[in-house]
Amino acid sequence: MAVIFAIFLGSSVLAGMCALVIDVGLLYNEREQLITGADSASFKVAINCVKDPTSCTPAVQTPVAVTYAGKNAKDTKSDAKICFDDTGCPVWNTPKACPPPPVVPAGFGKGNWVEVRTSTVTSAGGTLIPPVFAKSVTDGHYQGTQVGACARVAWGPPAVEKVFALGISLCDWKRMTSNGTVFYNPLGTLLNDIGLFQLIGLPSPTPGVDSPIPQVLPLTALGLPLPSCTTPVDLTVPRGYVWLQYPDLTPPDSECMMDLKVDDLPRSFLLSGLLIGTICAQKLQAKVGKGPFLVPIFDKIVPELISLAPQYHIVGFAPFVVTGYSTLIPGVVNSVSSILSGGLLAALTTLLCTTAACIYGYFTKTLVPHSRPVFGTGPNFGATVIGRTG
Repeated sequence: MAVIFAIFLGSSVLAGMCALVIDVGLLYNEREQLITGADSASFKVAINCVKDPTSCTPAVQTPVAVTYAGKNAKDTKSDAKICFDDTGCPVWNTPKACPPPPVVPAGFGKGNWVEVRTSTVTSAGGTLIPPVFAKSVTDGHYQGTQVGACARVAWGPPAVEKVFALGISLCDWKRMTSNGTVFYNPLGTLLNDIGLFQLIGLPSPTPGVDSPIPQVLPLTALGLPLPSCTTPVDLTVPRGYVWLQYPDLTPPDSECMMDLKVDDLPRSFLLSGLLIGTICAQKLQAKVGKGPFLVPIFDKIVPELISLAPQYHIVGFAPFVVTGYSTLIPGVVNSVSSILSGGLLAALTTLLCTTAACIYGYFTKTLVPHSRPVFGTGPNFGATVIGRTG
């Protein structure tokens, strides 16, 4: 055994075996840490961009990526660089690239995405994993290897298959969300009710208040505009809600669901509130106070002149929580008290909801992770799909 050991040692076979096992093992271990760092950094940056699109810049998010890459390294040392939508990408520190983005099928969107590449940084500030045995095997010519990893996360509006046939105006969405900057968070009210905020010494949140949305028809069909929801007043901007039908006036299915996509032009017949609205309102009542559901958002009515079955241009889809419903026809659908606003009964007596049936509710945000995300087109109105694409 001593002779065999001496032969192996003298011929560098033993050192080569150690280099293969230990040095290559160190490289694999480093790459695993870098992959974990790239994964966590890309998801964190993507979520930050969803929460606040104005912060979605390399200058703001690169330090975030570096922090999360370092937190996933055993020595807390790792470099990271980022790139959004393959635009203005930096000079990468590693040639390790993500696989190409998936091919976007016709009629779908590509969303937004961030690519994060991480690379080696040692405790001494170097960029190479120093060798343990490999250096002696190569007579000092091998100085180490830089390891890199890449991860890509994409996000965007969902590719909608079916949505509830309740169209709500873009004007009302902007009014109720302060132009997409304020979304009601029911968690705040829940935590406040159980006293958790006071328990941990934080101030109580401001409770949310739902808002009435009047029915577009039959008033607009008769040439009578609803009160404007814009400031200053602009009666040319449509507002309110409608029960939608297909362009050929085919009604939605038995669950009041429709196949719609951005730029579709569904119709709403003058008597929809009596016919389709009666069926759909029953389905709507079952959703009162429950989780959000997607509703189509329309930005214009075609034609704008008097019509018994105008078309509504769909510009996107938004998550909506219904908290109440009132009707002009007694006995068709009972009014449902709001679960949020104590002033609902008083609001029902206002001119707005005595001249048109009203739906009460609020818009919120949803973030749905998906292993193979597929995105729709058009603006994002609060519903976001997020997932890894590389």
